[in-house]
Amino acid sequence: MTTCTYPDTLQPRVITDPWQQQVAAVAEAVHERIDPLARSIASAIIREVRLYQPTSAVKFDTVVSDCAANLRAVLVAMAAGTEFDTSVPAEVGVRRARGGMPLSSVMEAYRVGFRRLWDAMGSEATTRADPSVKALHTLTADVLNAEGLFISAMAVGYREEQARRLLADEAQRSVLIEALLYGRLFEQWNLWEVADCLRLPSTGPFVVVAAEVPVVGGEALPGIASKMRAVEVFSAWRLLADLQVGIVHVRTDTQFDNVVALLSRMATTRVGVSARYDDLRQTAEALRNARMMLRARSDAGPRVAVFDGSIVATAVVSAPEQMVKLVAPVLDQFADLSAEERDVLFWTFRAWLDTDGSPTAAAELLCCHPNTVRYRLRRIEERTGRSLSRPRHVAELCLIFEVQRSLVRQEKC
Repeated sequence: MTTCTYPDTLQPRVITDPWQQQVAAVAEAVHERIDPLARSIASAIIREVRLYQPTSAVKFDTVVSDCAANLRAVLVAMAAGTEFDTSVPAEVGVRRARGGMPLSSVMEAYRVGFRRLWDAMGSEATTRADPSVKALHTLTADVLNAEGLFISAMAVGYREEQARRLLADEAQRSVLIEALLYGRLFEQWNLWEVADCLRLPSTGPFVVVAAEVPVVGGEALPGIASKMRAVEVFSAWRLLADLQVGIVHVRTDTQFDNVVALLSRMATTRVGVSARYDDLRQTAEALRNARMMLRARSDAGPRVAVFDGSIVATAVVSAPEQMVKLVAPVLDQFADLSAEERDVLFWTFRAWLDTDGSPTAAAELLCCHPNTVRYRLRRIEERTGRSLSRPRHVAELCLIFEVQRSLVRQEKC
């Protein structure tokens, strides 16, 4: 925006109304003292507006210069009886937005400036012989009108610049999020700079959330970023063609549980969550794991599936097609059973694993008798041809049932 310049001396104007002549004369007299008045107003702003104090990014000489430019714009119009040119305050608004000064502070600075301008013009008017009441009324109205117009123009310039900067910031954030998700960090960005731009901590633990969008261009988790902030969780989100993807910082187990609970409440489509990781450069791998977990959920189960990061689960998702083909002959041995019977056997095996091979503890989890657990485990041994007393066979069964849970179950839905 081009700054308007105003003459240091005013050209005489032909004004016929006596009270307007008095207003013009006052404006001309004050105009002659612009430089000391600008410094006086700038000093008042520095004293009275906290964020304009010496430690602020706005230098005193800059405040003086801006005050002088605004004074000239006001006094030229009042001396000539013309409309106010608000290009100066609009430009000030743009520059203050670029400098990060809060809009409320800039508005207060303008109010301080106009109070001081009115004081100066009122004092000048009272020094003249018999100033008319109408002249004083016009002078007051002009100053108040100028104050409203200038503050409004400054605010418009400020908000337009802020909107431009926000759009630029969002575009940059989208580029950086996508670079992380696809493992393409730009060389000019250090890791901490990327984290700072995305408003994320530079170190983890993080998780990647991948939620299927209901329609192309739609959000699977509307307003998720603000809802994460409400539970004190930092996150950055990107909308892809088929997914809404987020990088979420989870400091503690409790925070992780809160995130999963929030996702579970909001989810209307399938959601996959990666295992926790510490380095942002591992985001692309975490996204692959989160995508794989989208395949792990059956329609009868919860919408949110969390990748546990175990060696077995990692092996399964690393080569999904090959793993499905590899375990198919074993899983076919359960094909003659109903879906309910199969699920009972598979759940029993996982409960037995989770309780370190204890039928008694597994029975407590499943709310059944330990002998029932033993019976179901024997059926698994018979159908798979593998013994739970042999470590190698147990390892194979772990892999087989993980494939069933993560990959095969989705295909049958």
